[in-house]
Amino acid sequence: MTWQCVKCDAPIGVQFDACGKCGAHRTVSTAVREASPLRIRFSLRTLLLAMTLLAPTFLLSTKIWEQILFALAVGSIATAVGVFVTRSLIDAIYRGIDRWTGRR
Repeated sequence: MTWQCVKCDAPIGVQFDACGKCGAHRTVSTAVREASPLRIRFSLRTLLLAMTLLAPTFLLSTKIWEQILFALAVGSIATAVGVFVTRSLIDAIYRGIDRWTGRR
């Protein structure tokens, strides 16, 4: 079994408490890993592949990009308003139930 160093990503045997490359201790690596469970790993190869796949989108006209960004902005605002309205309605419903049952 092995554990993986958080600093240099080197696989290290369980019998060792410190990384041979950078000197990080296993307890620190375990604590960092538990504190941030979502860790996105990528290599330069996947980054270049993603950039290559996204390259044709940059050939779109500026009007299309404006529409895409406008749609994202409107969607974000609509989501925030929807969450606020839903929360307000749920609060009003619970207040009405509390008054009807005589808890307040």
